Amino acid sequence: MIRKPLPQEIALAQSLYPGPAWESAHVNEGGQFHAVLVAENEAVLRISRTSAAGRQMQRRVDLVEALAPRLGFELPTALTPVWHGGDRSAVVQRYLPGSAHAPHMGDAAALRRLVEELAGIDVAPLAHLLAPPFAFNGPWTSAKTAATLRALPAGLVAEAELVLSTIAGFAAIPPALVHGDLAGHNVHWLESRLVGVLDWDLAAAWDPALNSAYLGLWHGEAMLDLIAPTAREAWRARVWLGAMSLESIYDVHLANDPTRLEAMVFRVSGRIRRAAAAARAHPFSADE
Repeated sequence: MIRKPLPQEIALAQSLYPGPAWESAHVNEGGQFHAVLVAENEAVLRISRTSAAGRQMQRRVDLVEALAPRLGFELPTALTPVWHGGDRSAVVQRYLPGSAHAPHMGDAAALRRLVEELAGIDVAPLAHLLAPPFAFNGPWTSAKTAATLRALPAGLVAEAELVLSTIAGFAAIPPALVHGDLAGHNVHWLESRLVGVLDWDLAAAWDPALNSAYLGLWHGEAMLDLIAPTAREAWRARVWLGAMSLESIYDVHLANDPTRLEAMVFRVSGRIRRAAAAARAHPFSADE
């Protein structure tokens, strides 16, 4: 959702970082944790939506600062210290040029280089700055699993159980840097060149196959074998896509809207079945 900025948002931006045309900026409300005031080609103000997000902002800013010199593309590094006021926090960051790639297509070689570059980062020195795995919706507890299975048609329950039991084994995979949300609008391109990656709020030390899975959500599941560095990572990415689909079903079921739930199940059931078929065909071994 895009809207006009409120007067207090403009005033905060001007007080923290005068110069950009903040009065002509727009606000992107699409993020879970922050509202983002964008002064095109100049700077960006991130404002936490909740006190919890405000408490995490310094850690998230510090993570971007630590990663920026280690990666070969641009990151939204801070232009100001983090501001705290009441239960909210804010920071002005660099504006990254470019835009999202068109969906369901892409240069597999460029996407694979991105995955490999993330996998090459040593996560040990960043442990105190990274979010935990499953930071977005929490881990698959017995209660969450049961609620999700109840929301599914009977013909998908066994498939879902197999997907969830398979990803539980992936905890044995040596962790690497996982961005957490490599959706199209977080990855900026200028023509065919990767310019930068935004929104590191969910970055974690986790199964590196997740980066391929996130890219597959946007660029197409059919590209997984070309994006992932190894066949086994492509296999895990496909299983993870099934788990992500189950996350979507869990989210929608919380709204208690049967029509939306039915539409979501219809939308993602094929992905769940393909993930289960992959898990059934090549069982996971912790020794791989």
